[in-house]
Amino acid sequence: MKHFRSIDGLRAWLAWVVVLAHVMLHTGADRKWPLIEKLETCSVHAVCIFIIISGFVITHLLLEKHENYLPYISRRLLRIYPIYFICLCLGIGATFLNIQAFADPPSGAIVPQPELFALELGSLNNGDFLRHLAAHLTLLHGAISNHILPASSYMFLGPAWSLSLEWQFYLVAPLVLVALRTRKGQVIVALATLAAYGAYQQDWLGQFFDPSFLPGAGLYFAIGIATRLVFTKLPEFKTYPLAAMIVALGFCVMSHKLVPFIFWAGFVVWLRTARAPFDTGKLAARAFNAAFNSNLAHYLGIRSYSTYLIHEPIIHTVVFVCIRRFALGLWPMLFVTLFLTVALTLIASVILYRFVEAPAIALGKRMFSEVPLRPLAPA
Repeated sequence: MKHFRSIDGLRAWLAWVVVLAHVMLHTGADRKWPLIEKLETCSVHAVCIFIIISGFVITHLLLEKHENYLPYISRRLLRIYPIYFICLCLGIGATFLNIQAFADPPSGAIVPQPELFALELGSLNNGDFLRHLAAHLTLLHGAISNHILPASSYMFLGPAWSLSLEWQFYLVAPLVLVALRTRKGQVIVALATLAAYGAYQQDWLGQFFDPSFLPGAGLYFAIGIATRLVFTKLPEFKTYPLAAMIVALGFCVMSHKLVPFIFWAGFVVWLRTARAPFDTGKLAARAFNAAFNSNLAHYLGIRSYSTYLIHEPIIHTVVFVCIRRFALGLWPMLFVTLFLTVALTLIASVILYRFVEAPAIALGKRMFSEVPLRPLAPA
């Protein structure tokens, strides 16, 4: 099956943007220096691009392998759950360390995300621990409204709200692609996606901090699915249309919500750009290759899932030690947390990938045979 190596490189960048943003967020630095909030906005865009990538990659997987549902979903579960379970256990412990660090903050300490912190603390004090644990063990915690279980999507392991969303998509993706094989099915899927998105936006489905419930992120997945379905039919460019992309990025000034879509469009155009003589296109191609196709980007990219999940428990633990054991101020705590988070996350990602993620993927391939089905490409 064709593998898009550059997507691994893109995942590395996206994961580390989230890591850096969360260092600023969980130390309270973003509340002290509002300019840092821009990094948090970048992390939101990064997660949205992750969602688009998931739509693209899962569609590619289903189109290429044509396999039965059981082998597909079983391998997906083995791909994501072992590392998730380990990080969830660590995240539960780190959550209580974070509560100890900020429930009675020392003088000068800034409580990160005070409204969310109060909501999580209140939910745990009200005896919701087991309900949160059960929701997380099913990986459906992101689909539970705050009205039903407060802060369900963020409790214990904040980044896992998007993993819950991914799991919801994995469950229905084969059915969606089957429906897209006919024109009638395409219309039904499009109308259902728009109706569900509208209901989500009106809070008719409950209240969520992020689009952790599938109806709220359906448009992002749809972009990824559509991109893969038409990918081979897209024209190849002799040079990268750099000027056009600069103009497109200019539109992002008017609406930051356009950033994930325009970034993805630019990335896909690059994937369809042929190698050209030395000109602007060639220079752009060199820059993209250095960013997304280098050995380092690929190495970090295939470990990006571990990076994405493990970094928050590490941040909470380091912040707890900085505040409660050494009484560090904001600036020293920020630098110590930044340095240790990067170092420990790199080490943990390598270990988790080698001893958990890669063996689980191999186990899934051995346990579940691939039974070919008819192609799922739309008629």
